[in-house]
Amino acid sequence: MSASDSFVDLARYYDPIMSHVDYDRWYLIGGAIGELLPRPFTHLDAACGTGVLLKKFQSDRWRSIGIDLSASMLRAGRQSGRAFPAAAADLRALPFNGCMNYITCLFDSVNFLLRNADMERGIKSLTAALAPNGILYFDIVTERMVLEHFAGQSWTERNGKFVTSWECEYDRKTLTAETRIRVNNGPAYTLYERVYEPEEVEDAVMRAGLSLLGMFDAETWRAPRRKTVRMDFVAVKGDPKPFSARFKGVRDHVRALLR
Repeated sequence: MSASDSFVDLARYYDPIMSHVDYDRWYLIGGAIGELLPRPFTHLDAACGTGVLLKKFQSDRWRSIGIDLSASMLRAGRQSGRAFPAAAADLRALPFNGCMNYITCLFDSVNFLLRNADMERGIKSLTAALAPNGILYFDIVTERMVLEHFAGQSWTERNGKFVTSWECEYDRKTLTAETRIRVNNGPAYTLYERVYEPEEVEDAVMRAGLSLLGMFDAETWRAPRRKTVRMDFVAVKGDPKPFSARFKGVRDHVRALLR
C-alpha cells in the first residue's frame, strides 16, 4: 500500500455505499472487550475511515481518537456529521508510543496492507502504540470471502441518489483482490486488498510481542471453520493470564449476542 490517498475521489460517496454494513456488530463486540479494561482508558480506532464506529464509541464517553491513511475519508466523515478527533497517519508507522490502552482496527483494514512485510509492520506499529496490558481487537477477511462474494463478479447497486457499478478480479497467485467501483457514469476507482492465511497473521501477532486471547469466526465467535469468511483477533500486550478468566466471560457474552 502506498502513502497515496486511494479514497480521494470515493470518500464523499463512501458512507452511502456502505450503509448496509453492520457497524453495530463491531460496536457491541468492541464494547464487550473494552469491559476488560479499567476506566477511564484511551482508545484508538486505527483505520477509522469516516469515523462511523469511532463516533459510536464516543457516544459511550470513551476517550477515543482515530487515524486513517486517507485525509479525504476523515474530511468526509466530519462533513457528514458530528466532528471527531482524528488525524491522517499510516497504520505501519503510528505516531504513538505506548499510550493506548485499547486499539480497534476493523473492517478488514489489515487486508489493505498489500505485502506480508507491510502486514507485519502494521501489527508491530499497533503493538508499539499500546500501553502495557493494552488490548488490540482487529479482523481480516479470508480467501473464502473473496472467492464467494467478489472474485470474477460484477454487479450494480442503488445507493440513494446515485448508482455504483462494481467489478472484482482476484489473483490467486498474489492473493490480491482488485475491486473497481464506478459512481454513475464517472471514472472507476480501484481498491486493492490482500488475503492472508490466519496462521500468517497469528505469527505476526506473536512476533510483535502480543499474546493472543482469541481468534474467532467473526459471525459466531467460535473456532474458525473452512467456511469462515471473516476472522476476529483479540490480543493483549503483556501477560494474558490476568485476562483469561474474564475473557471467557466476554467470549460467551459475544456468542450470545451473535445468535
